[in-house]
Amino acid sequence: MRERFSRRRFLAVLAAGFGTTIAACAGGGGQATPTSAPQPSPTPAPAASPTPAGAATPTGAAASPTAVAAQAPALTPIPGREVIVWQTVDYLPETTALIKQRLDEIAQKNGFTVSFEEIPNNPQGYNRFNAAVQAGTPPDIYRLYDYQTQFWRAQGQTDDVTDLVAPFLQQNGGVWEPVELTCTFKGRWWATPLAVNAWPFHVRQDLLDQAGFKYPANWDEFRQQGKALTQPPLYYYGMTLSRINDTNNHTLGMVWTFGGKLQNEDGSLGVTANDKAWLDCLALIQTMYIEDQIIPPGSVNWDDGGNNQGYQSEQLVLTSNPTSVYNWLLKNKPELAQKTRFYSYPAGPAGSFGQVDVWTEGLFKNGKGGDNARICLVALMDPTWYASYINEQLKGRFIPCWKDMIKHDLWQKNELYSEYQKIISTGRIMAYAAPPLGAFGELATKFVIGDMMQDLCVRRLSPQEALANFVKAAQEIWSKPENRA
Repeated sequence: MRERFSRRRFLAVLAAGFGTTIAACAGGGGQATPTSAPQPSPTPAPAASPTPAGAATPTGAAASPTAVAAQAPALTPIPGREVIVWQTVDYLPETTALIKQRLDEIAQKNGFTVSFEEIPNNPQGYNRFNAAVQAGTPPDIYRLYDYQTQFWRAQGQTDDVTDLVAPFLQQNGGVWEPVELTCTFKGRWWATPLAVNAWPFHVRQDLLDQAGFKYPANWDEFRQQGKALTQPPLYYYGMTLSRINDTNNHTLGMVWTFGGKLQNEDGSLGVTANDKAWLDCLALIQTMYIEDQIIPPGSVNWDDGGNNQGYQSEQLVLTSNPTSVYNWLLKNKPELAQKTRFYSYPAGPAGSFGQVDVWTEGLFKNGKGGDNARICLVALMDPTWYASYINEQLKGRFIPCWKDMIKHDLWQKNELYSEYQKIISTGRIMAYAAPPLGAFGELATKFVIGDMMQDLCVRRLSPQEALANFVKAAQEIWSKPENRA
């Protein structure tokens, strides 16, 4: 049920399929070695020409997308040349169906064809893609998530698309910082932006209202409410504490509120064994789980769907997750959806920060579509079509990559989505404060943060001991030369 497509599970599967060929992104404890693929050289931007025609028109009240201030590069359609596009199946069918519709229109207008395929969101689908890359026969365009963008760049498998993205960067207020961090390396763009995926807290507003509570402003109020509202099998906070993907999100989102971070801006490891911010955060997590007992005891064994299912089965007051939880409720429990509100993290000593991940479209070097594939990518960034896709048609499934597009009525006048203003304005990717390069990818896929949560909540080590173990493992990962690119 998770719209993230378990991006770390993707790389864990990829590790199994690639053996020793992936660059420091092995999952589950396997160590990987990078390939010797050369880095793609920067592509100079060609002369400008108009973007492909055929943009859809928004139908609702909204700030109109900025007119094209700079034109896209000169791209010459190749008649009859097929473009192969693979997209992972999404929780909402419209997410990919509308992209297919757009690309079919563009292909028809430009005299070429598109082979569009949704591949399964499971190991079978991932293995199929990985095998295609290994065989030198990848699709031209493949949807990427979070640090997958940097992973494939480091492997030398994707093309520099700076010339395609540059004309759009100053339009509509520019892109959000997480978009740039995810997509760029040394000033070059290695994927085109598609969407920002936010991680709001899904909250049972009806239960807060019945108890006379407002959403907690800080962690002290969070604990007080938790102890008041927890009555098993109803627990207050669905925090994932197992060796799984969501544990990475939930832990780092809390760490930020205490002033901690995983990486420094230069990509070096940003945590030490005596880091007060991390120690204070770990102490709070341990207290909430062991002493307050406001987190379900089984959360130390959850898979990525555990918190989704807990909320959907009305056994949680709140949990942090992308809107796959809410979208499921709309279709299956609309009455519970009406009782749900979105909020950002409670504030800690350093404040409150939103959490996001960024989805992109990668252009693979061994694809055969040529300029036809690049025309397709430009079409997906066309401001008029993109504004319609994100705001009019998907209606809140994603945050737009361009800042001014959030001025749409959907975000400004809908009470449910009003909190998104805070989430995106303070939004950070998990790899904050640097791009998600090799070191972060390995740490995430090996679930080193999950090991730390197990130390805290299962083995019941002290925060100092748990953090020391974590930092030692992280230092080994960051020390690898291949993890710095």
